[in-house]
Amino acid sequence: MNNVPEKVKELAHHLHLPLQRWDLYQLAFTHQSYANEHHEASNERLEYLGDAILDFLVAEFLYHRYPDLPEGQLTKIRAKYVCANANSKYAQALKLDRYLLLGKGELEQGGKSKPSVLADLFEAFLGALYLDLGIEVVRSVLEKYVFNQIETMDTGFFVDYKSRLQEFVQAESREGVRYVLQEASGLAHDKTFRFAVFHENLRLGVGVGKSKKEAQQNAAKDALEKLALN
Repeated sequence: MNNVPEKVKELAHHLHLPLQRWDLYQLAFTHQSYANEHHEASNERLEYLGDAILDFLVAEFLYHRYPDLPEGQLTKIRAKYVCANANSKYAQALKLDRYLLLGKGELEQGGKSKPSVLADLFEAFLGALYLDLGIEVVRSVLEKYVFNQIETMDTGFFVDYKSRLQEFVQAESREGVRYVLQEASGLAHDKTFRFAVFHENLRLGVGVGKSKKEAQQNAAKDALEKLALN
């Protein structure tokens, strides 16, 4: 299978980890499209396991790291740093995309750069790593590639700018705000959205993001800054 043992050796060297269960990593690298073409098992079960482990370890980290934050804000942080877009970036940082096995069709459609495919790969890798070397090794990998990202975040990130803007506007007017998509650019699996927020016919702000929700939040933040409320 595409010289997978050599790939595992290379990955072990790159990560400075004593990977032992090569069969697990071979499975973690195997996307469903490749499995279908070669009549083999895919990484979906490992992805399921890795997803649960990632959720738990990030939740545990946040609980201890931010003892004064309420549950709602902890959930928001976890949602930002444990999602398809974020997980795909962790996979790329680990260079896991080098080892991904895709079916011909998926490969031709740019599967190696699809956030959803890379996110699944990252979770499957964590599942394999847990079964091979245990949860403390998984934690050490997350400390380097995930937890450090959380610790450098903008502490204002968990402000719900859309709610704040809506509350301000409705205190002065019965009519709320509306968000209008201005532009969607990029490939289907890697789009960038641009939204404007309006009150009646007045444009209050503009925001850009990798999801519609993020772009709308940024538009609301821009509006609040212009209204000197931020």
